[in-house]
Amino acid sequence: MNRDNFEWKAEDEWLQEVLEEAGKQYDNNNNLKEKIREDAIRTQKELWEEVGSVSIANGMDQITDFMQFINFMRTQKISHESTRKIQEKYEKVLSSPYFGRIDFIEDVENEAEKYYIGLSNLINDNFDFLVYDWRAPISSMFYDCEIGEASYKCPEGVMEGELILKRQYKINNGKMEYMFDSNLKIDDEMLQDILSKSTDDRMKAIVTTIQREQNRVIRDEEYKVLIVQGPAGSGKTSIALHRIAYLLYRYRDKITPRNIVIFSPNEIFNDYISNVLPELGEDNMYQTTFKEYMHMALGGEFIKESYCDMMEYILNSKNELNYKNRITNIMYKSTVEFVNILKYYVTYVEKIDRKFTDIIFRDMLVVSSKDLEELFFKDYIRLPLKRRLKKIKERILFLLDPYKKDRIKKVVGELEDTGSYINKMEILKDSISIVNNEMKEIYNEIDRITEFNLAEIYKGFFENLEFFCRNLNIPYCKEKIEKIRNYTIKNLETQKLNYEDQIPLLYLKAALGDIPKTSDIKYVIIDEAQDYTPLQYEIFCQLFESANMTILGDLNQSINPFMNIGGYNNISYIFSESNTCIINLTKSYRSTKEITEFSRKLLNSKFVDESIQRNGNRPLLIGFSKEEEIKEKILNDIKIYKERGYKSIGIITRTAKEANDVYDFLKDKIHIKAIMKDDDDYVNDTLVIPAYLAKGLEFDVVLIYNVGNGNYCCEDERLLLYTACTRALHILCIYYSGKCTPLLN
Repeated sequence: MNRDNFEWKAEDEWLQEVLEEAGKQYDNNNNLKEKIREDAIRTQKELWEEVGSVSIANGMDQITDFMQFINFMRTQKISHESTRKIQEKYEKVLSSPYFGRIDFIEDVENEAEKYYIGLSNLINDNFDFLVYDWRAPISSMFYDCEIGEASYKCPEGVMEGELILKRQYKINNGKMEYMFDSNLKIDDEMLQDILSKSTDDRMKAIVTTIQREQNRVIRDEEYKVLIVQGPAGSGKTSIALHRIAYLLYRYRDKITPRNIVIFSPNEIFNDYISNVLPELGEDNMYQTTFKEYMHMALGGEFIKESYCDMMEYILNSKNELNYKNRITNIMYKSTVEFVNILKYYVTYVEKIDRKFTDIIFRDMLVVSSKDLEELFFKDYIRLPLKRRLKKIKERILFLLDPYKKDRIKKVVGELEDTGSYINKMEILKDSISIVNNEMKEIYNEIDRITEFNLAEIYKGFFENLEFFCRNLNIPYCKEKIEKIRNYTIKNLETQKLNYEDQIPLLYLKAALGDIPKTSDIKYVIIDEAQDYTPLQYEIFCQLFESANMTILGDLNQSINPFMNIGGYNNISYIFSESNTCIINLTKSYRSTKEITEFSRKLLNSKFVDESIQRNGNRPLLIGFSKEEEIKEKILNDIKIYKERGYKSIGIITRTAKEANDVYDFLKDKIHIKAIMKDDDDYVNDTLVIPAYLAKGLEFDVVLIYNVGNGNYCCEDERLLLYTACTRALHILCIYYSGKCTPLLN
């Protein structure tokens, strides 16, 4: 839009008015912040002068005064932190107060109202909205509606009318760089401008370019469970984070970031996305990974294999003797059939005879086996196994306590009669020791009948796996079941837990009552949904049964060919059909048209999803006779692309071993970083990373190391290679030695 025309001048005047109001509010808040700081300093001084050094010798009055000061100082600290956050909000407003405007005529009105849309509300002293938060109900029309008939939902109902203008702005440092009127079209100027730029060090907010299909997910309040399937680059993770920001805005009086948890694929990704919510003016929610949660819950009894170690085994150990057995185990424990048998086993364990015995102390019956059975099978039947056994143990000890006390009294008398003691405390101490020794067998028996050994329970499942299959009328291969049983039990006896065994162990721990459920978590976000098994979804529902869930994934990016969801139909039985909605995102925004088309050929299937029409260089596929030549070429290409201004370059290898080899070659020649484990920190740099750790990340330039036939040699790795290719925004180069993988033919 021409800077000299009337419309530009009117918009610039409005911008100055908004900036003036924002500046005034910034100053007022800053003054308040300074006052709170000065009050805090004065309070600390008064604490020292009036209370002084605290000592119990000075009496309770001094301690009471001290605690009053401490509580007051804590309140001051909270107030100071609040004003600091508000100040950060105003700083963002002063730099870029809004990015959009809609003019809307409600059906009951005659004139159009202007609504400016930004990161947060800006309201003047007269309670006029100068800027509306992008999450406000009326702002939804900016993302959802074209010029013409339009409507939006608000607490009062559906407001209908006509949208007569939709305008976008780019404002930086309080200066308007450009503006243009737009309709609903994906390839608009602002979106193209943002997508064409180099990536920064973290994922960024996308409020200025949210598309209609994305906005539907962000604002959905109808369903308890949202399953979002979308191609690589469709913005699934960004949508999830903006959905969190929307929920925090919409239900500010009911939920806080502490009520929300996001399960990310790894710690690298947690680090990568950590900037989005603060950029939107919200505190980060609780971020974790399934592996982190699982390892913490299972404790230190076993040596636990990590997900990365499992992936390295799958990719590197094809020639090992036990490889086929291991893969069979992984695949079996990822099936819905395995889930059903395990759920049946939980019921079985809770019903089997515990072989209770009479508890007798010195020929006196404390509690009968019949009474214990009644407690277990009737009184405590509603409790899960672990809690039932704990209650029974507490009950026995309660009933035993009078007998124990009476016996101690008698022993005290007997010791006093010997005349060998002078000190009464010594008599009591020895009496307790004697009685405890007399009761040792009773305590051992109580421990036996109330024992809860998770590893033994899991072992018992495999010892009787064939029996459970028969009871459920599940067809099975006797030889296969025997191999799975023997392989699992042998591993358990070595005190080592393969990754695929940690998941059922966690399920049993939760199902049998050894993990407390939490009602604090009200929203759960599960990212990279395709890489979880049906059993993991059962665990999510166990732990967060009352929470709303948003599940985001892409079945075409299942990096582990043997352990994944298979299809969303495999978890449909877990969720209520009336309360669940599957939303298919159809557009990809990350890569250029050329990279997207090249990557999709890997899928060997007709692809109906759309992509952003952003043109760029065709991907390069370059062959070499020796592997060392690939490293030299990568070194040269890194220098070239750095000189061209690209900020992030990802060298993606098949395995961590390869990543380490490439890093060792490059580290003394150029500035480079490496990520080898799932708990490494993310860095925006020239980076070497295995493909299975790169999911969710994106780079300006992706250089894929050695897709020779000796590397990506089997169909199982097709989606791993596809995932690697789809990390590229602008440039994709693929190198191979010898013959190229048939996956790219």
